[in-house]
Amino acid sequence: MKLQDIRTRTAYNPLALPTQKAATRTWLNGMSKDFPLALTLTLKQTIVETTDRGTYKRKLTRVDCERIAKRFTQKLNREVFGKRGADKFGHSLKYLPVVEGERSNKNLHLHFAIGGLPSHIKFNQFDRLVTNAKLNVEHIDTEHKVDIADSGWIEYITKEVGTKDTDNVLWTLT
Repeated sequence: MKLQDIRTRTAYNPLALPTQKAATRTWLNGMSKDFPLALTLTLKQTIVETTDRGTYKRKLTRVDCERIAKRFTQKLNREVFGKRGADKFGHSLKYLPVVEGERSNKNLHLHFAIGGLPSHIKFNQFDRLVTNAKLNVEHIDTEHKVDIADSGWIEYITKEVGTKDTDNVLWTLT
């Protein structure tokens, strides 16, 4: 079988435009050197809400994940730069947050690619900073994993990006 026959059978077209997923991955891979840290946060899957009609539980949603991610990044910035540096002067780490589990019907959780760590913070201190930040954010579960982002981290966290949309990447927090 010739290469052209294989390409015809597998519907390979070198002139076809890349999908949204492929374009997003290519673009983010170009920036992967700016995000040397990898973080996965597990989330509590139910939220207890109290209203004037009583207390009830509801399932965690993507909007909740976005709110939790925003709050967590605020608290982690305070841990890294101090309250004054983060709030008054606007110092911040660089984040690429992604919600996973929405399309695959798994428990919702957050993946982060993190960059911009100041030189006075060492990698072995970062886990403690994440733990301290988690204590101040409701709905984050106890498990988390901090690692050095390797070349496949961007592909891993974008595995649920759609071919026509990038809804699970939290662009408002990048």
